[in-house]
Amino acid sequence: MEKAPSKKLPLFGILVVFIIIAAFLSSIIFVLKDVELKPLPDTQVQPDVTEREIGTDAVVERQTGVITGSLGYPSEMIPVTMEICAIDILFPGIYCTDEHLQDSSFTYGVGYRLEVPASDYYVFAQVPNQPDATGETYKAYYSEFVTCGMDVACSSHEPIKVTIKQGETVDKVDPQDWYK
Repeated sequence: MEKAPSKKLPLFGILVVFIIIAAFLSSIIFVLKDVELKPLPDTQVQPDVTEREIGTDAVVERQTGVITGSLGYPSEMIPVTMEICAIDILFPGIYCTDEHLQDSSFTYGVGYRLEVPASDYYVFAQVPNQPDATGETYKAYYSEFVTCGMDVACSSHEPIKVTIKQGETVDKVDPQDWYK
């Protein structure tokens, strides 16, 4: 019985293929090394900032905007200890207030105002020292459930990103999704 010829590439052939691939990749790297990558024109890489001099150190100070909304709670009253917080998505930080505003323009007559640096945020309400079943502080986010009307047919409880620009006030950000 005769043995079929081997279909393996000889070592020389493998070496040639390797050299061709290496030359191709190095030519791509050579061409791309001088390419300057720029963000897309309508993409905001960094929120509104200003620079000011303090002594010899330059300090970057982000400009601020305001988030407002109505408060709600699954009870007959809104707890006086309720805090409203905004988690900064782009920069590490969380901003909170426990000041409640009384005004008939708010859904249940109680709302909040939170001044934050220009950025993107997730907004939630919480009542400190009232943990959920896992022992964590229970949070009610401003979510798709809220914008859907908090109806049983609304199935998504995904938090909604709130974008704050310099000098802007974004209202009707109601962190009332206590039902997730």
